[in-house]
Amino acid sequence: MDDTVEVRCPVGPRQLLIKLRLGEESGRRVDPGNLMELSCNDCSRRLSRERNESLRVLHQFNFAGELVRTVAEFRVQSRS
Repeated sequence: MDDTVEVRCPVGPRQLLIKLRLGEESGRRVDPGNLMELSCNDCSRRLSRERNESLRVLHQFNFAGELVRTVAEFRVQSRS
């Protein structure tokens, strides 16, 4: 049976960001340099309100679904 890991926001209501199917391989190895960056709308909205700036929040996870770090960056507004 495949292992499935639910990757959730580490803050607030714990929004489900993605589900990972890890397979049945024994002795899994996770390379620390390989990360998934997942944008979190809940955290972006909360932080943007607090700072009164347009920000995007990215949670970075390794491929085992473990949080590595969270990054906030300014959102670039496109001109029409």
